[in-house]
Amino acid sequence: MFGIIGGNKGHKIKGNLVIMRKNVLDINSITSVKGVIGTGINIIGGVVDTVTALASHISIQLISATKADGHGKGKVGKATNLRGQVSLPTLGAGEDAYDVHFEWDSDFGIPGAFYIKNFMQVEFYLKSLTLEDIPNHGTIHFVCNSWVYNSKSYHSDRIFFANNTYLPSETPAPLVKYREEELKNVRGDGTGERKEWDRIYDYDVYNDLGDPDKGEKYARPVLGGSALPYPRRGRTGRGKTRKDPNSEKPSDFVYLPRDEAFGHLKSSDFLVYGIKSVAQDVLPVLTDAFDGNLLSLEFDNFAEVRKLYEGGVTLPTNFLSKIAPIPVVKEIFRTDGEQFLKYPPPKVMQVDKSAWMTDEEFARETIAGVNPNVIKILEEFPPRSKLDSQAYGDHTSIITKQHLEPNLGGLTVEQAIQSKKLFILDHHDYLIPYLRKINATTTKTYATRTIFFLKSDGTLTPLAIELSKPHPQGEGYGPVSEVYVPSSEGVEAYIWLLAKAYVVVNDSCYHQLVSHWLNTHAVVEPFVIATNRHLSVVHPIYKLLFPHYRDTMNINSLARKSLVNADGIIEKTFLWGRYSLEMSAVIYKDWVFTDQALPNDLVKRSCG
Repeated sequence: MFGIIGGNKGHKIKGNLVIMRKNVLDINSITSVKGVIGTGINIIGGVVDTVTALASHISIQLISATKADGHGKGKVGKATNLRGQVSLPTLGAGEDAYDVHFEWDSDFGIPGAFYIKNFMQVEFYLKSLTLEDIPNHGTIHFVCNSWVYNSKSYHSDRIFFANNTYLPSETPAPLVKYREEELKNVRGDGTGERKEWDRIYDYDVYNDLGDPDKGEKYARPVLGGSALPYPRRGRTGRGKTRKDPNSEKPSDFVYLPRDEAFGHLKSSDFLVYGIKSVAQDVLPVLTDAFDGNLLSLEFDNFAEVRKLYEGGVTLPTNFLSKIAPIPVVKEIFRTDGEQFLKYPPPKVMQVDKSAWMTDEEFARETIAGVNPNVIKILEEFPPRSKLDSQAYGDHTSIITKQHLEPNLGGLTVEQAIQSKKLFILDHHDYLIPYLRKINATTTKTYATRTIFFLKSDGTLTPLAIELSKPHPQGEGYGPVSEVYVPSSEGVEAYIWLLAKAYVVVNDSCYHQLVSHWLNTHAVVEPFVIATNRHLSVVHPIYKLLFPHYRDTMNINSLARKSLVNADGIIEKTFLWGRYSLEMSAVIYKDWVFTDQALPNDLVKRSCG
């Protein structure tokens, strides 16, 4: 298709460059229906609106991987501009391909990288460069997938490497210094406020969750450090607040390396912007609909709960006109106003609407539900606390053998422990230090311990639930605890059901804030940063990890702004309220990287 024009001296290599223009991928344009429609039809325009102008404003220079200059760096070829637009069968939606010719001779060697300069005021998304029929080599592909801003935005020219893989010791000598310089550029110097076009990966603590300048209600502790250890986030360099010099001042623009905010019109973008819309547009309207307090919404009976799965919540007909029409939000907020918040019924409810109330389902969900990573073998009885007894008193469980042995099938507690048939779901120690604060708000809860028995058929059954609340005379007096056992009749049956509900709520909050946010999102961000700071894009480990990092920093950044921030969605709707992220930091103190692998995790919980 493409090839060498001429012989071996003073010839040209012919290839193609594939780009997508900013207004095709503009991440801001997807936050409204108008923007989505506009993105679909306005793929031509913006600052540069002719093919000729676009081609003349992009300059490329090849860099040799086999021939070095006098300084040991690969030779740099003559700058060339794009020639004209071409059609390729492999082009995707919104992609444009341009013909490009490079001067070449045998003294230049085999290209292994290239510089690119953008002289336009608007950025573009560089997909790839392909060179065909290089003598004695064949085709060379450069997979780029990166935003390129005006050349004056960068301290050094943007460089891209051929789609090859090299360990540092195996990197062609002419490319070694280019590889080192690129890593230095990506690391930055740790100073200054980051700008939209920056590509710098640096670390910072979670000091941007609150806004103390708005008042004490919005002040939040810094997460990260010896007092409250936490995974690092990407550094933005924003200024500090007036009232707390350790907290970063919030702003509408939150920096993250530009290529992390990819901008494709795909489901994950709709998701993160849906979250932002819910925080800014939906919750205020919901609060108005529920008489000023979203958390005051209560269900008078189970029929009202089931209505969420059968007909939704009826709201005023003008409700939908008040919220941003984000695609992901439209999936939840139905257009007729009569099926607002209508959810698909869980499979267990499709079989039996009351199945969730059974002890069998309650036990099954501890290992097959959303949070199967907390339950563990019970190794000592009664269960003991690791809390400081001088500060919190005696938190040894008050569950007794008399509570358990009637349902152990003839076994004693000692025999059941020895046979590894007793399990515990423990949501006690991490909650106790915050329980008084949480219960001082509009929400109320208990710390919980639940003991299960492994039956001969391989299923679990609950034996006892301990609910604990703070002692009215102070923390040093220990908790006020009650133990509840299974019952199927009378008032005791409803009390037992309520006790299970407290356990499920604790388990759900733990899942969302620890298993999902902390262990899935927050702990990955430092690895994204470290990989980009220390591994070149041609390193095999980089290429292995890169697909798994996709959108992590983008989602985390938006979450810190609208989801886990002070007075955000999590704090408004979750039981832990304003202490949600702080409590996840307390739990993170015991986080060990090697324990996250499934075999080690099972061994740690004595389940392996």
